[in-house]
Amino acid sequence: MMLDQSFLTRALPPGSMRYYAWLYCPDAHREPLAAVFVIESELNDTARASHDVAHIRLQWWREEIDNLIAGQARHPATQVLQHHSRNSDFNSLHAVLLSSAQELARTTFETEAELSRYLHGGLGGLMAMGAHCFTEHPSPQLIDAATRLGAFIRQAEILRDLRQDLHHGRLFIPLDELDTLNIEYESLQSSEWPPEFIALIQSRCTQQLMALNTLKQGLLTVEKQALRPLLVLAELHAGLIRMISLDPTRYTRVPLELSPLRKLWLAWRTARKLG
Repeated sequence: MMLDQSFLTRALPPGSMRYYAWLYCPDAHREPLAAVFVIESELNDTARASHDVAHIRLQWWREEIDNLIAGQARHPATQVLQHHSRNSDFNSLHAVLLSSAQELARTTFETEAELSRYLHGGLGGLMAMGAHCFTEHPSPQLIDAATRLGAFIRQAEILRDLRQDLHHGRLFIPLDELDTLNIEYESLQSSEWPPEFIALIQSRCTQQLMALNTLKQGLLTVEKQALRPLLVLAELHAGLIRMISLDPTRYTRVPLELSPLRKLWLAWRTARKLG
């Protein structure tokens, strides 16, 4: 089972963070990992489509997940997962679609717990599906770690795209945190954010980096090796968070990207440490 090059080019542009995660994946696991990224790319395209088209595409994917569960996948990416992940619970992919529907609906999150469910169910769920392909009988601990890595990666993207999302009416910061600091949503639409909001973003950056370090410290060596591509991807996104924490106002004004050399260095160093 092979994915068409056009799918790979869209999901894994050469030099992108996901490309490096795929590059440092063992050969035997590259195809299913690419399939996971292709599904992510397809769902991202769905979220960017016009409202009516997006709902039609999302419904198509709901039906496709049911096809996958029944062993009758039609999309090239789900066919790859069907071939490589026979022991997976594909029902969990419906939670991924739920997170996509929340993005489409521009859902706001009242609490950190609500945001966490979105993060873990969305990209966290996709990364967990990838982890099923990395080992024949993944432990619950391995799947949990993959889920948390996916949630971390999505959180980094939220911090990176914060200003752009606000412009499009999306907010991925818990509302109760804004209420506690008396931050009005309207004030976030201006070019200069309130000092309280900047401090909040820096605090969330620190929390995310601490959570990643705690997660890595709790992994066994064999688990780190199994999750190497996801750990490479997480470390690249940690580089984004470190930059944002220095000056959230500056580093969210334009699309933030690590330099090609920085990405190559971080990916190589992380992969080398894991063996």
